[in-house]
Amino acid sequence: MPEKENTNEKLLLQVQEDWADEAEQHPSCQHGPTVLFYRQSQRPEQGYYACSAYRDSKLSNFHMAADKWEHNRLKDVLVEINYPEASGHVLNPSDSDPTKSILALAQDKVNAQYFFDEAALDFLADQCRCLGITKVVFMGAPRLHFRLRANYKSFLLDLDERFARYLGPEEFCLYNMCNNHFFYKRKSFEKFLQCSAEDRLLIVTDPPFGCRTELIAHTLRALRWRHNRINQLAVTPLSIFWIFPYFSINHIRQEMPEMEMSDYRINYSNHSRYTNVGKESRFCGSPVRLFTNVPLKLLNLPQNEGYKYCPKCSHHTASDNLHCGQCQKCTSKNGQTYRHCNECDMCVKPSYVHCTTVAAAPNAKDTTAPSIKPSNSAGYVVSVDTLRRIAAYGSRNENDLGRAASCVVGRTIGSAGASIVGDTSRNINFWATH
Repeated sequence: MPEKENTNEKLLLQVQEDWADEAEQHPSCQHGPTVLFYRQSQRPEQGYYACSAYRDSKLSNFHMAADKWEHNRLKDVLVEINYPEASGHVLNPSDSDPTKSILALAQDKVNAQYFFDEAALDFLADQCRCLGITKVVFMGAPRLHFRLRANYKSFLLDLDERFARYLGPEEFCLYNMCNNHFFYKRKSFEKFLQCSAEDRLLIVTDPPFGCRTELIAHTLRALRWRHNRINQLAVTPLSIFWIFPYFSINHIRQEMPEMEMSDYRINYSNHSRYTNVGKESRFCGSPVRLFTNVPLKLLNLPQNEGYKYCPKCSHHTASDNLHCGQCQKCTSKNGQTYRHCNECDMCVKPSYVHCTTVAAAPNAKDTTAPSIKPSNSAGYVVSVDTLRRIAAYGSRNENDLGRAASCVVGRTIGSAGASIVGDTSRNINFWATH
């Protein structure tokens, strides 16, 4: 019998490269080359291939063991098809935006569509103007494409084939951003990538938030490689705007260390939570931010929306994001005003208190006991989930028990056996886990 997969281990992945030869190619599904997934303790050949676009195995029936592909490898040729004949009116730049009339796709684990609100559109358009951008490649973000196409040369790469009704091949290609797969012939896109010395090209991507950051980073690097090859350039960076939640900052920077997070909060017009209006909106605003490799000092955040210029950081920040003299930066990530914890030597959310005692009842039957990760000081930074698990299961690491000091949200964990000193708070997401 095959060894049971350890789902507690990190799931690694490999993406097929554009230049992959026949021996390196992955099997394909209806959305292009699949992604190879395998656990941290496994070798790649012990993993499996799955669809890159559908993030729910129940929605995609493609699943192939890696060793099966290796032993039964067939030449898997994906043919780029011609652009479909126009089935509607190809829009002029002055025509109305079709994203305001078509029905937005709504399946979150496939290709749900959420459109920027007017403030976000104005902000992003203003950054393009201030940066002197002349060309924009949009990976997703169709509403911004329709907003800017009158004033910029722009090209939309999107998995929604309905846009072929409104845009010609010189402006749109059906595309999977999770594996850099072009469904239509890419000749028009490669022509768009040809730039003069005066051109400044920007890539804007607004991927599904459930998408693995490794996939998007791989695609961004592939597009940069293609641009540099077409223009016969050495390794030359391209300006990138990546729209994603603030709590993914570590994942993004692990893949692309050059990316910095702007404080600007991106709101969506058709999302009940990621907005600043409505009863279901989050108490500290949308968690969606702009990540970019453009120096933050070049971005102009609007004062009338609650942003200010920090002379010590030399860039704009949120008005409630105060500069910490000890950390030497404006530290807030989630829209609240953080405070500095001397014991942890870092800024934390205002609801956190420094905890010096964690007691736990050991349980000899448990084999998956949690551990507490040390912070950058002598203390420990732990989450409520970790403490609950310690309380319920005990810890096999004696250093985890009795002397854990950390900044945690004030909360008591009932009869499970562990308690955290402090006031009760509804916020149980930890700075350390983001």
